[in-house]
Amino acid sequence: MEEVKKVLATYYAQVDDFPDKEFKVEIIEDGPIKRVLVDGVEYEVDYNVGGDSIYSVIINNRSNGVQLTRVENASYEVINRGDLYRVDLVNELERTRAQHEKSVHAGVQIITSPMPGVILKVYVKEGDEVKIGDPLCVLVAMKMENEIKATSDGIVKEIFVGDNEKVSLQDKIMVIE
Repeated sequence: MEEVKKVLATYYAQVDDFPDKEFKVEIIEDGPIKRVLVDGVEYEVDYNVGGDSIYSVIINNRSNGVQLTRVENASYEVINRGDLYRVDLVNELERTRAQHEKSVHAGVQIITSPMPGVILKVYVKEGDEVKIGDPLCVLVAMKMENEIKATSDGIVKEIFVGDNEKVSLQDKIMVIE
């Protein structure tokens, strides 16, 4: 039986040289040596700071000299072996919000779970009219209640969950048109 790895944090990386590719980075162990999954492939990563922005990054016992400079809140310039990359990082919640905003422009909101948890309470029913910011349901995750709100006006067309129902990351909760 394959060991299930507990994910401590998930990020999505967009590298400017690969505009159509998004890399899923999951931290599964955060100690002196970090264990990460990049698109499902596991790596052991260690690093040492050699200056203000110079890092010695050791990936699976292979050293790489990397210069890392933050250029914006979640954007970095990375120089590795003379090649320059710009990397934008987004956490799960920010990524889900961005996906909701994109769907609003299409006239349809597909509300998905931003993280695994339990839907504590669904506030709306099919056919209800909602306004931007209206609470739709409460998701309990990591012992915190998170209110999921409408990101635009519309009518609730479909609801895929009920009270006290478990959801996984990106499970459909409801559709609003």
